[in-house]
Amino acid sequence: MADELQSPDFVHLHVHTDYSMLDGCSRIDRLMSRACDMNMRAVAITDHGNLFGLFDFWHEAQQKSKSGLKLKPLLGCELYLVWDHALTDKPDRREHKYYHMGVLARSFKGYQNLTKLVSDAHVRGLHYKPRTDITQLAQHAEGLIGFSGCLQGVIPQNLLKDDYEAARKACARFVEIFGRENFVIELMDHGLEEQKRIIPGLLKLAEEFKLRVVATNDVHYVDAQDSVAHDAMLCIQTGARLADERRMRYTAQEFYLKSEKEMLRIFSEVPEAIKNTVAIAEMCDVQLPVGKNNYPVYVFSEGVKPKSNKKIDKILDGYEALKNRLAKAAGKPADFSISEENRQAYRANGSYLLDLVKKGLQERYGVDYDNPDSWTDEKTPGPGKASPSDLCRRVDYELGVIAGTGFVDYFLIVWDFIDWARRQGIPVGPGRGSGAGSIVAYCLKITDIDPIRFGLLFERFLNPERVSAPKNTAKTESPILLPSAPLEPKWWCAI
Repeated sequence: MADELQSPDFVHLHVHTDYSMLDGCSRIDRLMSRACDMNMRAVAITDHGNLFGLFDFWHEAQQKSKSGLKLKPLLGCELYLVWDHALTDKPDRREHKYYHMGVLARSFKGYQNLTKLVSDAHVRGLHYKPRTDITQLAQHAEGLIGFSGCLQGVIPQNLLKDDYEAARKACARFVEIFGRENFVIELMDHGLEEQKRIIPGLLKLAEEFKLRVVATNDVHYVDAQDSVAHDAMLCIQTGARLADERRMRYTAQEFYLKSEKEMLRIFSEVPEAIKNTVAIAEMCDVQLPVGKNNYPVYVFSEGVKPKSNKKIDKILDGYEALKNRLAKAAGKPADFSISEENRQAYRANGSYLLDLVKKGLQERYGVDYDNPDSWTDEKTPGPGKASPSDLCRRVDYELGVIAGTGFVDYFLIVWDFIDWARRQGIPVGPGRGSGAGSIVAYCLKITDIDPIRFGLLFERFLNPERVSAPKNTAKTESPILLPSAPLEPKWWCAI
């Protein structure tokens, strides 16, 4: 449960930053500083159809909190929702209608669902706008709080048409999707006649469905005087001139970060709508796993059931011994070990990776990993004329480092899409950068450069003295760290 927010008793839940392309004029650092100046304890980000600014917003809030200001970031988005067709449909522009739908992530699961919705909107639903449909929304609503929206929302649009029954059906559908506690009626009043006209209908729906009512200000710029800059931005977006009388414009100049007193004055007849914003903010508690390994987990295709291989434990034992030898040589405690929990996590995917590498070792070098003595080809190039046993030991060494540093899924995922590309006849390059030093990558046919022939070092890619992700430029990679004590296999000394 998140810590209860202190006064003031209002939180902005509908805010566009400059990541709402050519529509938001609120730079994140200015926005957060202004929120702190007004003694606000939380503020939301709900950019149009994207999460581009979400991390910057979250990070800026963390920086403010470190200085003692405790500004809580509420992570959300204003989705483009299509109501009467699927997100993959592409109707004629004249028949195309999308609505605005605000959502906030209540939990980390909600954040993950939000990223899924927005990603699919851009990858599969892009048609004039990155769109989400009602089915997709229902499938990924867990952990999200939904809002009835601005004038462009489904419910407000029906109320503007004086079709209360249609608005009621839409409200019932949203309650079904989000749950009564996680769907709220949103009131806005920027002095626009249309907004004032639908407030009674919104309040009636809230009473009928027993929903919370929240007051929001559709923030598009930080201070009131920024409306001039915002107006110029709209001209850039629409290709119009400031002097054009018929161009798109915000008729009111009220779309700024208002104070609690200003909001209380506007919504004096529904004071609970102000206090409810704090209740919504208290429901949201999302911590992004910054600084942790966030690589995706490789999921096996249907019907593929990899068998656990006891060899993986021996490989991990070798990695443990290597880490402790290096620690001892450096005068540090030799107490490194891999927990049983981590070993269990490595066994299935690690065994599958080992099987793929064994197959590749046979194809690339003619070496049977399980019976290297059966190998008779003496033409293997490379420093020191690497023997079959040397090659197998290098495979074990690399797999130990790969598994021990948590990169098994990384290799499987890269192998999967490279393998798919090759099978589809899509050209794939021979490989570049430090990854070319890996015999595992070579056996998986991720690369086509033989690291043995050219004497390439795996340690430029991953090594037991640097447990971090491989970099993509030589300038940022750590220098080669050779072990202090001689290590097997024998080719090590020859390189």
